[in-house]
Amino acid sequence: MQKSISISILDAKNIPNFLEELKTYKKNEDCFENWIHFDVMDGKFVNNTGIDLKYIKTAKNLGFYTDTHLMVEKPLGDKYIDKAIEYGTDIITIHYEISNFNAVLNRLISIKKELYKTCNRELKIGVSIKPNTDVKELKKYSDMFDLLLIMSVEPGYGGQSYIYNTNEKISIARRLFKDKIIQVDGGVNLETIETPLSLNVDSFVVGSYLTKNDAKDNLLKLNILKYLTNLPKDGNLEFDKKLLMIVPGGYGENDTLLGISVPTMRKAARVWYKDINLTTLTPYISSIYHDYRRFAIFCMSNIVKKYYSKNEDNKIKDVVDFMCSNVSYINNWDLTDEAGPNILGFYLMSINISKAKEEVLKFVENDNIWIKRIGIVSLLTMARNNKLNFCIDICKNHMYNENHLIQKAIGWVLREVYKKDSKKIVDLLKDKNSKKKLPTILLSYACERMSSIEKNSIKNN
Repeated sequence: MQKSISISILDAKNIPNFLEELKTYKKNEDCFENWIHFDVMDGKFVNNTGIDLKYIKTAKNLGFYTDTHLMVEKPLGDKYIDKAIEYGTDIITIHYEISNFNAVLNRLISIKKELYKTCNRELKIGVSIKPNTDVKELKKYSDMFDLLLIMSVEPGYGGQSYIYNTNEKISIARRLFKDKIIQVDGGVNLETIETPLSLNVDSFVVGSYLTKNDAKDNLLKLNILKYLTNLPKDGNLEFDKKLLMIVPGGYGENDTLLGISVPTMRKAARVWYKDINLTTLTPYISSIYHDYRRFAIFCMSNIVKKYYSKNEDNKIKDVVDFMCSNVSYINNWDLTDEAGPNILGFYLMSINISKAKEEVLKFVENDNIWIKRIGIVSLLTMARNNKLNFCIDICKNHMYNENHLIQKAIGWVLREVYKKDSKKIVDLLKDKNSKKKLPTILLSYACERMSSIEKNSIKNN
C-alpha cells in the first residue's frame, strides 16, 4: 500500500469546505496518498467529544479513502461501528484499552467477513494503543487486525506535542508486525515525521499542522520530504565530506551530509520547482542537512530562470530577497556557486548596470566569506553575457584578497572574461602582478586557458 497522510479534520473550521479544498490538491505519483481521518470521541473513554460520523459520507462522496478512529468506551453498544459502516468508512480503529476489547474485535472480524461476502466491500480493522501501552501486548492478536495505530500523544485533544519515545515503539512494532499497516497519530508535522518515515511507518495522522495552517502548502512540504527521504544515497559520501571540508576543523565541520549526489538532487529540483512557492522552501533552505539546502537552492535557481525567460523581473527580486533572508544557510562553496550565478547573477542581468553594481557590491564587500563569494561568482553570469567591464571593475579591487576561496572565485570569473576578450585579462593581470605579486591560486584559475606566452608575460612582467 502507498504511504498515506491521514488528514484529521477534527479542528477544521468548515469541514465540507475543507474537504472540497483538499480535493483540488494536485499530487504526483511520488506523493503521499491522502486519507481523511475521523476522530470520534464519546466524552467517556477520553474527556472530549469528537467529529460527527456523518462527515464520512461527505468525504466518501468526494472520493476520499476514510479512516475512522473510535476513541469511545462502547463502540458496539453506542452504535458507533454501525454508523461508521453505514456511512461508508474504509477503516475502523478501536482502542486496545477499552473494557470489552476482545468482544468488539471479534465482532468487527465478523462484520468484515460479512461485508466482503455480501457486497465485496473491503473493511480494514485497526487497533490503537495509548502512549503508555506496550506494543507487545498486541502480539497475540496479530492475525485479527490490519492496521496498528500508535498514539504519539495522549488521545482526546488535537494540537499536542509529539512524544519522541514513540519512535522506539515504532521500531518494535515494525519488527513484530511486518505485514501490518503501521500508523502514527499525534503531533505529526514536518519536524517530527522524519524519523517515523525512516522507520517505514505507512500512515501518518496529521491534524492541526494542516487544519490550522495552509493545508496545501504544508502537504506539499510533507510530500517533498517523503520524496527526498526516498532518494538514493548515490554520492561518494566520504569524498564529498573532504571536498566540502565537512571534517573536524574544516569550514563545514558543523554540517551534516546525507550523501545524495548532485545530479540526483538537480533532478529532484526539476520535479518539484514548478509546484512550490518560496515559503515551501523555508524548512529546506534552513535544514540541518546540506543535501536539502542544496535542493532548495536548485529549486530557487530553476524558479529564477523561469521568471527570467518570461521577463518577470519583480518575481526574480522576490527570490533574491528570500535568498538574502536565508543567506546564513548558504555556507559552503557548492551552495554559493549555485546561488551566485543562477540566482543573484540573473537578477543582475534583469536590472540596469548602475543598479546591478550597487546590488552586487552589497555582497562582494561583505565581511562574511560566503556572502562575498556569492557576489563574486554571480559575475560569471554577467561575463557570459558580455558585461566584461562590469566584471573587471568589481574584481580588480579584490584581487589581493587573502582567502583562497575568494582567490579561486575571482580567478574563475577572470577566466570567463578571458574567453570573451583575452587581451583585457592578460593586460589586467600583467598590470596587477607588476605592482604586487598576485595570489598563486588566483593566477592558476585565471590563466588556465592561456598560452604559455601569455602566462609568461604575466609572470615575468
